[in-house]
Amino acid sequence: MSGLKVNFNKSMLVGVNIADSWLRAVASALRCTVGKTPFLYLGLPIGGDPRRLGFWEPVLTRIQNRLSGWKSCFLSFGGRLVLLKSVLTSMPVYALSFFKAPSGIISSINSILIKFFWGGSEDTRKISWISWKDICSSKEHGGLGVRHLREFNLALLGKWCWRMLVDRGGLWFRVLAARYGVERGCVREGGRIGSAWWREIVRIRDGVDGLGGRWFGEGVVRKVGDGTESYFWTDPWVDTGGEAWEWRRHLWAWEEEMLGECQVLLLDITLQAQLSDTWIWRTDPVSGYSVRGAYQLLTTHPSDPHEAALDLIWHKQVPLKVSIFAWRLLRDRLPTKSNLVIRGIITSEAQDCVAGCGGMETAQHLFISCSTFGSLWSSVRSWIGFSSVDPHSLTDHFLQFTFSSGGLSVRRSFLQLIWLVCVWVIWNERNQRLFRNSEQTLPRLLDKVKLYSYWWLKTTNMNLVSNYHSWWTSPFTCLGMV
Repeated sequence: MSGLKVNFNKSMLVGVNIADSWLRAVASALRCTVGKTPFLYLGLPIGGDPRRLGFWEPVLTRIQNRLSGWKSCFLSFGGRLVLLKSVLTSMPVYALSFFKAPSGIISSINSILIKFFWGGSEDTRKISWISWKDICSSKEHGGLGVRHLREFNLALLGKWCWRMLVDRGGLWFRVLAARYGVERGCVREGGRIGSAWWREIVRIRDGVDGLGGRWFGEGVVRKVGDGTESYFWTDPWVDTGGEAWEWRRHLWAWEEEMLGECQVLLLDITLQAQLSDTWIWRTDPVSGYSVRGAYQLLTTHPSDPHEAALDLIWHKQVPLKVSIFAWRLLRDRLPTKSNLVIRGIITSEAQDCVAGCGGMETAQHLFISCSTFGSLWSSVRSWIGFSSVDPHSLTDHFLQFTFSSGGLSVRRSFLQLIWLVCVWVIWNERNQRLFRNSEQTLPRLLDKVKLYSYWWLKTTNMNLVSNYHSWWTSPFTCLGMV
């Protein structure tokens, strides 16, 4: 025994199918309080029904309080993204790792996250410029890396399915096996007598009702040792899965070929009497199942043609809010006047460029073609020391500018930063002219590009020369790239 004693002052007595009078008498004798279900234990509600929306109300309330509308007003997009990911990483994970959240709860949480990210609140609605599905894609696939809650929930619950295979000596597994019985190595579902939690776990294990497909069953394989614990017909002990073939008659010729294929597969299997049968996770045979690996498996999708450029905007020396701005720019999801006209925010007569050049303010015009803002690129190239022609597409413009110095990764990284600085300066100047009726000359904008790039590099590179004059005249020399 550990010697620890129960603190009855902090305990409560909960009865199931017990008379209230008897429960109160026992609680009085033990000097503790009488409790009722559901109650919280280690942060999880005990005794409630996770299929009901009211069960998840405390989780929704905590998320809503952490992501209140007033906070988004004082945070940049980068700050909102960091806080949003922090909340998703900590608050609902404990509950999602044990219970399957209903679709309505997933939608409610996503709604809170969407409003917070775009700066809205319960009373104020803001435009969601990019779909939440795209935002939840990984950065390698053109998103912001926010988790898909539904897939994350399945990956967390899949851990229980994996433990049922590799941790059969645990008390929890023995309780389930005694309660529902075991058939062909698997704990039965239990039908109507099965708990809501257990039925959801079985559905994930068996891949029914569209819960991500048969991702879990297809992800595990039986590694045969002595063969005593493997089921020939049902366990996936060869790469193609279980060999559940039954012959009720003589085989036809084409069936003989199938039997030959089976025999070829068996040639690679050798029983090893000194080893036990084990389970392995296909995508990570060494470490086994992980929530991260399962989540990646559930969210994998084909590549996007814009990913090459979108992947390059995430620069470690650039503020996160600037990278998110560039991410929106390359998707043409900034509140330019042309986009506001499309969404019915302003009239078509009000979409002239703020520079007074007579053009329509599209993203391509504002950042490339405008006679005022577009001239900044020529000045920047002269400062850096190379020349090129501006492509018409923003994505092509970014890629050409970034790779204009060749294949050297250090020079390419610097040019990525300069491009991000330029579009950030142009956008800020556009907003100054539109909302504050103030403007700056082209030389002043070039000075801002030089100053911002120096600040951002100096923050992460303490060896950078501190002589402003040298940076103003020859940045490559200051960085030791000449």
